[in-house]
Amino acid sequence: MRQPGLPSTAADERISMNATAASGHELRPLGAFERIIDLYIHRNPVQFSLAVECLCVLREREVDEALRRLQKAHPLLASMIDRSGSRPLFRFSNNAIPLRTASASTWHAQAAIEQTRPIPPSPGPLARAVLVPDAPSPGRTTIVLTFSHQIADGRGALGAAHDLLAILDGHDISTREVPICQEDLMQLVEPEPIPSVQDEVPGSEHMVQTAPASLRPFDETAPPVVGHAELDEVSVDRIRRSARLHSCTVQSMLCAAAATSLFEASNRDRVRINVPIDLRGAAGLEDDVVIRFTATSVVLSRPSRTAFWELAHAATTQLATARTLEATRRSVLALAALNPVDSGGAEQAMLAATNADIEITNLGVSSDIGTHASAQAIWGPVMSTKVENELILGVVTHGDRLRMTMTSQGSVSGLLSGMVAQLTAATS
Repeated sequence: MRQPGLPSTAADERISMNATAASGHELRPLGAFERIIDLYIHRNPVQFSLAVECLCVLREREVDEALRRLQKAHPLLASMIDRSGSRPLFRFSNNAIPLRTASASTWHAQAAIEQTRPIPPSPGPLARAVLVPDAPSPGRTTIVLTFSHQIADGRGALGAAHDLLAILDGHDISTREVPICQEDLMQLVEPEPIPSVQDEVPGSEHMVQTAPASLRPFDETAPPVVGHAELDEVSVDRIRRSARLHSCTVQSMLCAAAATSLFEASNRDRVRINVPIDLRGAAGLEDDVVIRFTATSVVLSRPSRTAFWELAHAATTQLATARTLEATRRSVLALAALNPVDSGGAEQAMLAATNADIEITNLGVSSDIGTHASAQAIWGPVMSTKVENELILGVVTHGDRLRMTMTSQGSVSGLLSGMVAQLTAATS
């Protein structure tokens, strides 16, 4: 299947890679951004988890078989990383995605534990799963899917979760070619002219480089705190209506709610928010299980009075500028040009790029499919990057309910409840 807006050479390259993958040996070299993440993971294990609450009882055997079929459809779910040469390679792994059962537990407890268990680069695969029976209630089952960050981002993981549900519901899913790296795809995008006169973006007066954050040593005995909150269908409908009325987006409202809550909890003058940008939507790339994102910083200043919509408008403008095709192209290629040679260089690059008071990863709307394994809820992503004092908010809207998951090393209940209160007050 050809990628929208890309020349035939990209599609041809995907086909040739698929032939290589079928041989069971080398899949492809890691791309530049994948390489940065892999170098970072050498000393700072980073994986992330999604939790899928299913409206039925699922047995370990049927989930295990469904995971095997999922691996056949998505090549990087059946891969390992070979670091032996001068350039690391994705190679085919014949191993099944490990599945364990955690009885009398919860998805958030298991997702926290998963962040303390590094996924080794070999022998693969670079994903695993946990089955939580009778969760969140008897007669239901939760599956926690965990992905090493070299092979997937949040939206790609969500696509894998959808495919897993489809397989469990008895559907066939198509086999994908090995996805090529995002830098090669974005190099094929025609550059757009830069406007001769550019308007100042709200918040740009604060777009100054700050000292990078610091890393904390990895501690497998200290799982992160995972908090969660949910907004029901009525609240989500109000949020969407209010966003349209005020010419904002749900993402910008989340930024405003987080900033307002952080302002109320501290005396800081501004809040810096790291926002990953999905390239599938911004650049029309296919929904593969692979890395397809860049990121931007949204900087919001403390208003002189309570001004939720002032902050939301500022976030909307900054995000719109960062999400243009040319901005994402330049961001992807600039990140690829960093080319760190060791873990220390990768750590510096990642810390500089993601330095923020909070990260908000909004995976958008997840569509429900099937009947047997229909999901009543999807939570995440839950992730820890080993950055000191990090706050990572994962957001998924599924079944017209917006679910937020906060990962941190300390208590996050106050921040989550504050965000819910801000969103509720702004839309009442």
